[in-house]
Amino acid sequence: DHARAKNLFEGLKQVQGLKLDASPSSNMVYFDLLDEVKLGEDQIVDEMKKRGVLVDWWAGHRRFRLVTHYWVDDAGVEKTVKAFGELFK
Repeated sequence: DHARAKNLFEGLKQVQGLKLDASPSSNMVYFDLLDEVKLGEDQIVDEMKKRGVLVDWWAGHRRFRLVTHYWVDDAGVEKTVKAFGELFK
């Protein structure tokens, strides 16, 4: 789980519009949306769901937490990175 979170973090570093917290030491990746992102939290949740990725905002305005666990495989990590890349291109 921790290795996949690290891979998720590395992939999301390439996505414009996200301000990631420090590299994860657990299975959780945290990030905030930069001001340049015009979509709100609920819009992002809806758009990611359309791409087959379930996310939710967390603990405040424009903040997200992504969690890897036993049913998130490498393909799921790649799919998530790709979906965020499409959404913020």
